[in-house]
Amino acid sequence: MATINDVAKKAGVSKGTVSSVFSKKRPISHEVAQRVLSVAKELGYYPNHVARSLANKKTMIAGLKMPLSRDGAMSAFESQMINGVIKECSKQGYRVLLDTLPEHDDPTQFSLDPVDGVIMLNPRKDDPRVERYGQMGIPLVLVGRPDPIDDSISYVDNNNTEAAYQVGDYLLGNGHKSILFLNAFADMTAAYDRKHGLEQAFAKYGVPFREEYVLNYSRRIYSSAPDYGYNAIMTTYRSLSYSAVITDTDRVALGVLRAARELGLDVPEDLSVVALSNDATLAQEMTPKLTSVELSAHLLGTEAAKLLIEKMNDMSVNRQLIIDTKLVIRESCCVRGT
Repeated sequence: MATINDVAKKAGVSKGTVSSVFSKKRPISHEVAQRVLSVAKELGYYPNHVARSLANKKTMIAGLKMPLSRDGAMSAFESQMINGVIKECSKQGYRVLLDTLPEHDDPTQFSLDPVDGVIMLNPRKDDPRVERYGQMGIPLVLVGRPDPIDDSISYVDNNNTEAAYQVGDYLLGNGHKSILFLNAFADMTAAYDRKHGLEQAFAKYGVPFREEYVLNYSRRIYSSAPDYGYNAIMTTYRSLSYSAVITDTDRVALGVLRAARELGLDVPEDLSVVALSNDATLAQEMTPKLTSVELSAHLLGTEAAKLLIEKMNDMSVNRQLIIDTKLVIRESCCVRGT
């Protein structure tokens, strides 16, 4: 079996150059890199990831903790986020280990994976996992702000308060006085911020904000995001009066549209719908086309990976980055008569 020494000798370069070609830890000219790869292929050489990890005292693996719904379906937001993380980590020679177990719902599933650092989605209020990683000295980057706010914790996030305010302002400005909000998990920091933003919009228009019009997702109650949207409408439409629905995601909106069809409601004439995430393909294929908020999931993933790699190289690095959102108006909302 060929060794790194064999490749270096035949390619006329140092072992360090061969290592760098495969690890991508430092730039190597295209000509040299191609020569090394050609020789490696000829000799049948493959880098020993385990041996390199032991030598460097690094696994060269970044962990990505992204719990999925019970049906295992992945949203466009999650797919785009993963793509952003993987693309950036690959540039730097890191593999990505994806952990989809809902450890925030079941603390017994908390795991210490063989990784050099962790990107964790959807932090909760007073999330004990944040403290655990800090105690163990494991580099951590959150996608979503921590609670309580702590400048020593690195994170990337959208301005969820502003995003929800923008949606509320749009609907209220178009005459909708009663809005059902199908929010995320009650203890997610994003859910709190979005609710606060919607409250601000109601205050701007002098419209009372009613708590009974805010629901929260639960894995114990709903099997999936579309199931959440469907059942929320079916159980509230007769008891609550609303002309618009704001959903946590576009997949929740799918369930809302299904319920509206079964109830004989026209969207948007009888019920306007806005999603706080934007799967452009799915939104265009819905009937009517879904008004939604672009969260730039790929960019969130890319920036989270960049920040984690910085932090894995220097634990003193602490940065917080906010990614802009944009309301994308399509066909699922209309002006409500006053």
